[in-house]
Amino acid sequence: MGIRQDPIGDKRYVPWFNAPPGTRQRLNFFCLLSNGDSQQVLDEVKTYTHNDTYVPLPGYKTMASHFHNEFISNEALSGKPVPEHPEFVDVLKGSGLDIVKLAEFHGPGHPKGPDSTRLKELSCLFEQTKRLSDKHFLLLPGEEANNFYGGHWLAFFPKPVYWVMSRKPEQLFVVDDPKYGKIYHIGDKAEMQKLLEIENGLAWVAHARTKASTNYPDNYKDEDFFKSDTYLGAAWKAIPADLSWSTLSKRVLNLMDDMANWGLKKHVISEADIFTITHRNEMYAHLNVNYLQMDSLPEYKNGWKSVLNVMRTGRFFVSTGEVLFPAFSINGKTAGETLTLDQTGKATVRIKIDWTFPLNYAEIISGDGQKVYREQINLNQTLAFGKKEFNWPINLKNRKWVRIEAWDIAANGAFTQMIWLK
Repeated sequence: MGIRQDPIGDKRYVPWFNAPPGTRQRLNFFCLLSNGDSQQVLDEVKTYTHNDTYVPLPGYKTMASHFHNEFISNEALSGKPVPEHPEFVDVLKGSGLDIVKLAEFHGPGHPKGPDSTRLKELSCLFEQTKRLSDKHFLLLPGEEANNFYGGHWLAFFPKPVYWVMSRKPEQLFVVDDPKYGKIYHIGDKAEMQKLLEIENGLAWVAHARTKASTNYPDNYKDEDFFKSDTYLGAAWKAIPADLSWSTLSKRVLNLMDDMANWGLKKHVISEADIFTITHRNEMYAHLNVNYLQMDSLPEYKNGWKSVLNVMRTGRFFVSTGEVLFPAFSINGKTAGETLTLDQTGKATVRIKIDWTFPLNYAEIISGDGQKVYREQINLNQTLAFGKKEFNWPINLKNRKWVRIEAWDIAANGAFTQMIWLK
């Protein structure tokens, strides 16, 4: 039994799944014993993943990002009848998602034009996402824009924006079109930053430090666009994998700490990076979610600025679904806020955790601008299906930021965004 893969891979980050020599690999599995029939056992198994859904949490809305199912190119613009109820929407709704940000035109699209094709694609994207949104589900347009900045990154605007990822010398940066309204032509990274500033958009690196974003954002960490408030940070997904770890992938979690120690107030959202969405796919195992602090969903027709505002300010946590943080604060300040410490640096972490699998541990992670500090709290006395508020004293003297992770015995977990310290 094992795993087999090309040792060279795609000559970038190799491998995505690794068992380095000298490591103790965790090859465990779980058995559930019951005197009931098979259906009863299966129903009980599914309670550990909330029946493969993200459960509602008061004061939060669930958001998932980065889906390449290419509904616009493959179905809406294919010349075939457009399904009234697309399968991918049913699947995502059934997963308990309130907000889904797509990443269309990642191959079949025409991001650089010609204009007539590009604008038609965007118009269809906006029309279909509006049609498929309702008061309980927000399907939002988005793209993985792989021009200008380096590596792969995602663009996200708070309303429909028409833009072409190229500009000829004779073309203006922005024009008013009688059919589409404002149309932007972008020729370089400075113009990309300007567009994000004008339209209140956000950008972040996709699959940072791996795949086509190997060496990013490190290679542009000193550039103006990265330091700008328009650049959110990075997206987390559980690659690469190593079963000697007690967590899922540390790649972007380490980057999260590095960005904070660089002196930048950046955030990390979760990403799916999934290409097919059908009822036959194993979806939940490959998804993750952002729990955004929002009481209600905006209406598509009015824009979704409130979604981007929550992301900008770090008022969310990331979860695989089995571990949840209904509340989190340190000395009264919560994620995305700034806490002023006294000279002693003493503080108290207060966090409510809900879980299904028994917990393994939590970790208080902080930094001083140079080093990263970790304080692990053993939680392996917990049993399955629990809820508890924990209070942990911590000394944060001379630290500049702090965040929390929690992981269960199956390596499912959740992590907060930063609280900034001064």
